[in-house]
Amino acid sequence: MPVLTVKALDACKPRDKPYKVTIERGLQMRIAPDGQRTLLVRYSVKGSGVERQVRLPRTYGDAPHQMRLAEARAEAARIRALAYEGIDWRAEQEAAAAVAKAGSVSSPTPELACTTLAEALREYVSRKRRAKDGLALKARTRAEYLAMVAGPSVSAKNRKIAPGLLHGLADKPLASITAQEIRSLYDQASATSPRQAAYAMQVLRAVLRWHGAQVPGNPLGVDTPGRDRIVLPPARGRPAPIPPDRLAAWWRAASNAHSKVAADALMFQLLTGCRGVEIHGSKKHGYPPIRVADVDMGSASITLLDTKNRTDHRLLLSRQAFAIVKRRMVGLKADDPLFPVCDLRKTLQSINTQAKVHVLPHGLRSTFASIAEPLVPASVLKRMLNHSVAGDVTLNHYIGRSDDQLRAGWQAVADFVVHQAGTGASPASHEGQGATTELRQPTAAESPQ
Repeated sequence: MPVLTVKALDACKPRDKPYKVTIERGLQMRIAPDGQRTLLVRYSVKGSGVERQVRLPRTYGDAPHQMRLAEARAEAARIRALAYEGIDWRAEQEAAAAVAKAGSVSSPTPELACTTLAEALREYVSRKRRAKDGLALKARTRAEYLAMVAGPSVSAKNRKIAPGLLHGLADKPLASITAQEIRSLYDQASATSPRQAAYAMQVLRAVLRWHGAQVPGNPLGVDTPGRDRIVLPPARGRPAPIPPDRLAAWWRAASNAHSKVAADALMFQLLTGCRGVEIHGSKKHGYPPIRVADVDMGSASITLLDTKNRTDHRLLLSRQAFAIVKRRMVGLKADDPLFPVCDLRKTLQSINTQAKVHVLPHGLRSTFASIAEPLVPASVLKRMLNHSVAGDVTLNHYIGRSDDQLRAGWQAVADFVVHQAGTGASPASHEGQGATTELRQPTAAESPQ
C-alpha cells in the first residue's frame, strides 16, 4: 500500500459528506465538510482478535496545536507496537484519566507500600491468566520471569550464573520504585544486551500494571511524554538457517552420522519445522517428549499437545519424516520417547563440521521455513509452523485448509531437501519453480502407508 504524502493529503478537499482517506496501513484521516481533519488509528491488541479504532487527540495540520504527518505516523506506529505487545492504548488512556480524576495517585495503598517487586512478580506468575483463554503462563515463561529477580548463583556444574536483570529492584516495594531507577536499570542492561533489556522492561511493565502500581513519570507508561519514555524496540527474529548451497552437504552428513538416533531427531526437525522442545520435551519445565504412543500410524500424523502458543499442533508427516518415525519405533514401548537421546549437541557439531556450516537446533526450524516460503502459500506455512493466528481475521474466519493440502506442504519441503541431497543442485535454482508451485492432493502411491 503506497504511503500518502503531505502534498497528496492537502489535495484532498472537503465534500458534502465526511469521508476517510487511508494514509498508510492502520492510519486514516477523516475529512469533515467543515474541513476538520481527524486522525484515526486502527489496531488489534495481540490475543484479542478484535480490531479497534482510536482518534488521536490532535487534528491534522501545521498549526502549533495540530499534528503534522510525520508525528501522526510515529504516534500510529507506537500505538500499533503497544497493541502487538498486548497493550490497548485506548484502555490505558482511559485508565490514566480515571486515576487522575479520582486523585488516587496521591498515596499508594498499604499493600503496594510493603510488597516488593520480587514478591509481586511471584504472585504475577502464579495468578496471571491469559485474557483470551484463561490459561496460566507456561512453565518456561514462569521460570524466565522469576529468573529476572534472582540473585547470583552457581549451577550444578559449578558455573557462575549472573543475577537477573531486575535483581537490582527485587527487594524494593512497588510504591518506592522511581522512574529514574527504571531508566538506570534499562540503560545498564542495554549496554550488555538490548534485546534482553527490552524483555526485562516488558516484564516489569506487566507486573506494575497487573498490581496497579503507579510510578510518577513512569518511563514505561503510555501517558508519559515521548521525550521521557523508554521506547522498547520491536522484537525481531534472528533466523540462521543452513545456507542453501550447504543444504545437500548437511543432509548427507546427517544421513551418515555415527549416532543414528540423534541424527534422525535432527533430520525430523528439519523435515517438520518443529521446535526442539516439542520433539524432546524438557525435564526442567515438565514438558513431555514425543512418545511412541503419540504416533497415529493410520493417518501418518503426530499431535503435539499444549505447544508454545497453548494450542495442539498436528504434524501431517511427509513420506521421508514418516520413514524416520517408523525406523525409530522399532523395539520401543508405547511410553518410550520416540527419540531417546538426551544431548544432540555433539552429533550436531559433528554434522556441521562435515558439512562446513554452523547451525543451531532452532536453525533447523528456520531452514524448514526458508525452504517452504517459496513452495507453499503463506497461510499454509503459518499453520505448518504453528504460529498464532489470533489477530488474523482472514486466516481465522475465512481460509480453511484440508489435511491433504497441509500434508502436501510438508511433502514439498521434504522432496526439495532430498532432491538437493541426491543431485547436489543449488536450491536457488528452484526458486522460480517454487514460486509457482501449486499444492495438490497426493496420489495413493505418494501418501504414507
